[in-house]
Amino acid sequence: MNREAQSPSSDAAKRIDKLRREIDRHNRLYYVEAQPEISDYDFDQLLKQLEALEAEHPVLITPDSPTQRVGGEPVEGWETVEHAMPMRSIDNTYNEDDLRKWGERVVKGLGDDASIHYVCEPKIDGVAISLTYASGKLTRAVTRGDGQRGDDVTSNVRTIRAIPLSLDTDKGPAAPDRIEVRGEVFMRFDTFDRINTQREDEGLPLFANPRNFTAGTLKQLDPKVAAERDLRFYAHSVGVIEPDGAFESFHDYLDTLRKWGVPVEPHTKRVGDIDAVWKFITDFDTARRDIGYPTDGVVVKVDRFDQQDELGVTTKAPRWCIAYKYAPDQAETKLLQVDWQVGKIGKLTPRATMEPVLLAGTTVSHATLHNFGNITKLDARLGDTVVIEKAGEIIPQVVSVMKDARTGKEKKIAAPDTCPNCGGPVEIVHDPKRVKEVEKANSDDAEDKTEVEPLGPTDETGRFCINPECSAQFREKLIHFASRGQMDIDGLGEKLVDQLLEADLVDHFAKLYTLTAEQFASLERMGEKSAQNVVEAIAGSKDRGLARVLGSLGIRHIGPSTARALCEHFADIDAMSDASVEQLEEVPDVGPIVAASTHHWLHSDAGKTTIESLRKVGVDLTSREYGAKPEPGDNPFAGKTVVLTGTLEHFKRNELKDKLQDLGAKVSGSVSKKTDLVIAGTEAGSKLDKAHQLGVEVWDEARLMRELPG
Repeated sequence: MNREAQSPSSDAAKRIDKLRREIDRHNRLYYVEAQPEISDYDFDQLLKQLEALEAEHPVLITPDSPTQRVGGEPVEGWETVEHAMPMRSIDNTYNEDDLRKWGERVVKGLGDDASIHYVCEPKIDGVAISLTYASGKLTRAVTRGDGQRGDDVTSNVRTIRAIPLSLDTDKGPAAPDRIEVRGEVFMRFDTFDRINTQREDEGLPLFANPRNFTAGTLKQLDPKVAAERDLRFYAHSVGVIEPDGAFESFHDYLDTLRKWGVPVEPHTKRVGDIDAVWKFITDFDTARRDIGYPTDGVVVKVDRFDQQDELGVTTKAPRWCIAYKYAPDQAETKLLQVDWQVGKIGKLTPRATMEPVLLAGTTVSHATLHNFGNITKLDARLGDTVVIEKAGEIIPQVVSVMKDARTGKEKKIAAPDTCPNCGGPVEIVHDPKRVKEVEKANSDDAEDKTEVEPLGPTDETGRFCINPECSAQFREKLIHFASRGQMDIDGLGEKLVDQLLEADLVDHFAKLYTLTAEQFASLERMGEKSAQNVVEAIAGSKDRGLARVLGSLGIRHIGPSTARALCEHFADIDAMSDASVEQLEEVPDVGPIVAASTHHWLHSDAGKTTIESLRKVGVDLTSREYGAKPEPGDNPFAGKTVVLTGTLEHFKRNELKDKLQDLGAKVSGSVSKKTDLVIAGTEAGSKLDKAHQLGVEVWDEARLMRELPG
């Protein structure tokens, strides 16, 4: 037994405690005080130091350590639990008169001589959650549900860095034995836009708004998914407190939460009368457009808890609070034209041109229609009167059509069958869930023969130009083609690619191989020696083999792993082109969608032109991997699933990955029960920890070098 693991030194314990406090302090500075002192990179380095120390001294790991936010296997489902105190709804109002009438009822209920203060809180458009802290430690997180019962989503909520795992009582009073901190989990607009853009690029359905995305994230069964989505939290109310009587007012409660390190919406304000409440509401309606997260109103609460108790509740909602809801920012205009724009990965996006209209303080004349499936669902036509709204209060989008206003002269919007930029072939992508539903219903062994609606235009989530040399996307693909791990053309970076395109020296991949040193030397800041080096690097890339070529062209669904799998089964590009869709599907890790897309590209005019032009300039289109896969037992890597982590002194990551794959290994990016071996370099982090937890064999670099053949 490892005595060190059982009896860590006091110095190690002090260092671990100091790091935890430092990390918690920086979380507080970032999420509570909005005054970060260090960069995200420096924060991650602190976390890595803590992970390394805890790996050396596992007996010092505690549930509230910052390293324990994400861990464990995905859960099978969510347990529904009853709230100790109901999470009630709040009455809404949409105008000043109703707000003032509520204020009059409050005064009447408490008496004309009562001293009344109100707290005004921005109403975050997120997902309500109740956090239970026992002796200052986070023990449970439950969704609102129906107000009486909700889902226990503690494993996902623990991944939210804004939520402290333990209350910082050094800067505030001692924590009660038990306290329920209630608030809103939400997603910032920039996070929502970034993830939705990724989904759109992948042909996946888009989330309608940050709230839906947040709700879906909290219900993910794998906490690692939730951890990647950068959810935030603001506290806005309180549930059970044991023992009771810790706070006199809601304002005092919020102030204490801040001291404990729990985030509170920074615009929240305590005011003295209903006139001040209305001023806050009107002022915040302007300010909220620049804060970067979704708000749809202001919640107004009587401040003192004894006055809240005196006012009481109805069967539906408390009498001591009300939510003023802002009207959504929408406008009506006429749809004049739809143009299809080609994105950097070939995605065709419909862009609406409309009669200019004022929306949320700016004049808008363009909006997105997302995809043809959305156009079909809206039944939008040229000449229609449409309602536009700012998605996330940032990006204008068409949300509905006023069909009653039609004159009969409106024209249907056609979807492009070819790329509007290059005229190349277009691939149509459908909602993956609907694809699986239809495939399952139509399979020969389907038990339920219930008729399922076939795929139609409303199921479409995107159209993609699959011509890898389409000029609208060629720049990004040429940079990718030349990059390390692809064709690996040293010296041909982003700036040089831009110069080549500006000088009109290259318009397809094969043209690279015809360029001379003189042509490169004619470009700005290119000397003769540098020009010659680039020409030699381009020539050297001809011999990378078919797998590198296919993985470098930016063909939809074909990355390095898929290209390699294909090349293990087909000797060259001609054999691959001769294969049917069914034969392509027989390749491990190549499913129906990838097989159909690959077959389509190989037989398209664009694909055939690319292949022949590369062949003519001498690019090797034979498979280095074909027939070279060793039989299990030939070496210690054959048939094994291997994970690489940390920094290796003698190997570049991509080169080692290729070498191991040549030896028959499958190189994975994450550690699981299926992992056979982890190769760990210096500064190995969570993957090494996971390997130890699962009992996976771990080699250092010295062991790796001993075991590698040759």
